[in-house]
Amino acid sequence: MDMEEMTSSLPTSGLNAVMNTLVDAAIIIDSDGMIRLINPAGEDIFGYRADDLIGQNIAILMPEPYRSEHDDYIRHHLETGETRIIGIGREVEGRRNNGEVFPMHLAVGEMGRNGSTLFVGIVRDLTEERETQAAFDALQLRHFHLSRVAAMNEMGTAIAHEINQPLAATANYIETAKILSAQAESNDERMADMLDYALQQNNRAADIIARMRTFIERGDVILETVDLDDVIDASLMLSLSKYRETELEIVRRIAAPSRYVHGDAVQIQQVFVNLIRNACEAMTDSETKRLMIDARNDKDHADMIRISISDNGSGLEEEAIANLFTAFTSTKSTGLGVGLSISRSIVRAHGGRIWATANAEGGATFSFTLPHARTDVHDAS
Repeated sequence: MDMEEMTSSLPTSGLNAVMNTLVDAAIIIDSDGMIRLINPAGEDIFGYRADDLIGQNIAILMPEPYRSEHDDYIRHHLETGETRIIGIGREVEGRRNNGEVFPMHLAVGEMGRNGSTLFVGIVRDLTEERETQAAFDALQLRHFHLSRVAAMNEMGTAIAHEINQPLAATANYIETAKILSAQAESNDERMADMLDYALQQNNRAADIIARMRTFIERGDVILETVDLDDVIDASLMLSLSKYRETELEIVRRIAAPSRYVHGDAVQIQQVFVNLIRNACEAMTDSETKRLMIDARNDKDHADMIRISISDNGSGLEEEAIANLFTAFTSTKSTGLGVGLSISRSIVRAHGGRIWATANAEGGATFSFTLPHARTDVHDAS
């Protein structure tokens, strides 16, 4: 049976006319895998003229391993009825006339006419979509990095003061050790103590620098089990340097079962730093300053941890809450409005959500969820 006979039983609205109106590629093959019809969109996507394809095996449009496996797949389907793509659709790869392999979405339908079988494939080229997504991902990673740089620029002077303290202490301990060594009487034990103290202070300064470097460096996302206590310690150190002289009360409520989350430690730390710094800025004019950090199992989703950061600062206007996480929207006169937007992107990338509420007694609470990292080791601890 030739193609004219096989398509004569199809609706008489004009098969070619219908296929020619499709934006996506449409290809009809027979049970032997031979191309019987391809529309102009298919010619454009694959880079062939229809006359060059009709009568060719559909494998010509596929890279390996699809090319070698396709005929066996059709044969297996006709013999057993088992399907892999037919009636489902999935992302696969295609091969253009110039040899370029590209991503595409393929949906296949099957129709039987007069004892024969035809397959209709609808192909959507995903190349532009993938390139756009890759560009967006790269831009978002760049924004993550720039926001960390901006945060470190603002905290630079305060952090320098923070480092100067252990360095000055180190110098004092070493100077004392030198004096003791010059004395006639034996002070070996006291000298050892002074040198131990100096080493401790030196390690403290090195730890501060290491945490700063880890925070600011741009690297690959590393998904791992993250200890919230460690992240909060580092975040407080980075966020509160310029608030050391203020009477800031910090309340932490981290239940042991809610201590471990699954994600990227540096990105999670970035969210904490953004929210803690915002909370402290909101409390600038508050007579008493109280920062509360709370982590517990999310009552709405058993596999998530809910973290809340609350302050007793200036609070939030109801009309402002809806747009808080929109890029370039800020409640601060000097703010760029990117910190909360980036925080939302990070939390969403971890499968969580983030939101804000105004506290009844004043101030605001920012809450976000992260996936729970449950292990026997952690539960036992």
